Amino acid sequence: MTQSAEKKTRQTGKEFWLALAGIEGIGPIRIRYLLRQFETLEAAFSADLTEIARLPLFDPLLAAKVQKARIGLSDLRHHIDWYESQGIQVITWQETAYPEQLKQISNAPIALACQGDLKSVQKPTVAILGTRTPTAEGIAVTLELTNSLVQSGYTIASGLDKGVDLTAHTTALACDGLTCAVLPTDLLSVYPPENEFLSLQIQRRGVLFSEHIFPASLSTANLLARHRMTTGLSIATIVVESSVDDEEILRAASFAREQGRFVCAVDWGDRADYLAKGCSQLIKSGAISVPFNGLAEFVESFTNSATTSEFQATYIQGEQMGLF
Repeated sequence: MTQSAEKKTRQTGKEFWLALAGIEGIGPIRIRYLLRQFETLEAAFSADLTEIARLPLFDPLLAAKVQKARIGLSDLRHHIDWYESQGIQVITWQETAYPEQLKQISNAPIALACQGDLKSVQKPTVAILGTRTPTAEGIAVTLELTNSLVQSGYTIASGLDKGVDLTAHTTALACDGLTCAVLPTDLLSVYPPENEFLSLQIQRRGVLFSEHIFPASLSTANLLARHRMTTGLSIATIVVESSVDDEEILRAASFAREQGRFVCAVDWGDRADYLAKGCSQLIKSGAISVPFNGLAEFVESFTNSATTSEFQATYIQGEQMGLF
């Protein structure tokens, strides 16, 4: 098969995945049943309604939605071609390029848009998250923590947002490390706009991700949903500063916990301001305490024994043991 034919075959399969991504209720589990029965999604889209409806977790209504989605396949194919002409790669859940760590979560996106080097997330990745308005102490801790993690060989994940996100990304780049960013919008609509130059830098030393293959504007739902990808790409999520009512950051910690990943929060000691209280609440509810004055020691212990009882015995106590 010629290279052009291979490219056409590869592209021609993606529209079926995007069509399924647009059907509410279709996720990795149901896709597995389709592939098990029909071997390819193309064959599934050509199947009779009754063949689809009798599969586990399917019914006539869902089968009808799959058949109806066939109408837009040609438009999807053109959209993929156009998107890739803009330098944006579309990868589907079945492709080897799809990040393995993300693929393991139950609600992994069926398709991803990405710009940059996907190899950056083949390395162990740690998410660093926090408020958009960090204190000077919060910025200093983010700098030190990011530097220590980069020197230990980790890729840094965050959300390209202001504050802690911005500091984590820029520090990783300044330390010649790798970083990845998950956007709450499509990749042609960088949020926040003032970080567009940073997004270009990340493309050269990491990768940008979005689950939005079509134009998607900023919304509360999209801001919250992007965190499930950020934590899903990572083996651990560390919250630097957060208030107790920061829905985004607290939800990110919940995502990581639901995904079976390490949830960590900086322990600010005697600090009692509102940006320390969110971390304190997370620690009380089971997050691993990261001493603000012992960051290097924490990273060393995490790097050497994150999957062993030694690390758990050192940093996870009491009710935290039941979470990991």
